[in-house]
Amino acid sequence: MYQQDNNEYIVYSTFVKDSKEAVVIKHKANGSWGVILKEKGKADFIEYYPTHSEIWAENTAENFVEGIKQ
Repeated sequence: MYQQDNNEYIVYSTFVKDSKEAVVIKHKANGSWGVILKEKGKADFIEYYPTHSEIWAENTAENFVEGIKQ
């Protein structure tokens, strides 16, 4: 599980299905929403969306765990 608060971002929600996990985060310095994408056996990948909202990040997280976003 991810630390709820660290130096770079704050965790808002987590989506999990099978071997996929997506964590919605907000960057502390610039306020950008983003998602940490993790699939079993692969390294974590962080995507930030500086021009989009929290709902965009949540939809991206859900799409990833559902297999819509690769």
